[in-house]
Amino acid sequence: MANNRMTPRTFLARQIRRLRESTFDPETGRVMTPAGLAKSVIRSESLVKAWESGRRVPQVDDLRRLDEIFDTKELLSEIGKDLVKNERVPEYMDRWREIEAGSTLIRSHHPLLVPGLLQTPDYARAVIESSGRRISNIDKQVQRRMDRQEILAPENDIMFVAVMDEGALYRSIGGPRTMHDQLFKLLEMAKQPNVRINIVPVSVGEYAGLAGNFHIATMDGRGFAWVDDAFGGDVLEHCEDVAVMEHVWEASRDEALSVEQSVELIAKAVERWK
Repeated sequence: MANNRMTPRTFLARQIRRLRESTFDPETGRVMTPAGLAKSVIRSESLVKAWESGRRVPQVDDLRRLDEIFDTKELLSEIGKDLVKNERVPEYMDRWREIEAGSTLIRSHHPLLVPGLLQTPDYARAVIESSGRRISNIDKQVQRRMDRQEILAPENDIMFVAVMDEGALYRSIGGPRTMHDQLFKLLEMAKQPNVRINIVPVSVGEYAGLAGNFHIATMDGRGFAWVDDAFGGDVLEHCEDVAVMEHVWEASRDEALSVEQSVELIAKAVERWK
């Protein structure tokens, strides 16, 4: 049976939305919108929506400002205090998660694996365990990855386009059952109106994307890129750097099959792992 207990994260998200909807915007005289709240806290509208959906937890300064706007006398700050503390991740990753959650378009490329936002728990566990890094709490790492996938819910208005290499469909990660379930999930995700998956067939040979995995996000009209390796990651924000990654991504996608052809290829691979 599913556990329907409200989590602290969900409770905080609902409180923020409830308070906003019961507050009048002094500029319009109407109920405050996400855009109005974003203007008051000097944050993007997409980030405010991420707070209200529970996809992101406001940071300490944001919670303090929300308490001032809603006159809640540090109530939200107290509710969110432990959530903020428990969400601490490496600075570079924290920055990317903020961008990821507030984006309207995410373009992802991985020549070796299924992108993290499309992974099943078992597949993610196998990838993390075999990374060569020292992992203190594997369950927490897997859960964090699953939590990030909430941004792909259609109602969040985020378009996700993934370019994958065909080799990732046949590389055994976690064993046959894990691979079968993972590829089946790809087929299910491909049915969503906001998810596109393009496969680069092995017949292509060498192409730009083989150099490594990366992701490009568009937030508030700006482009950001995330590049990682076995030791860490880097968020690229300079226009020139992002433009280079966009060029590599477009070159990789040009080599990929159409969405329809890619889905057919994935379906065939699912049969292989039965």
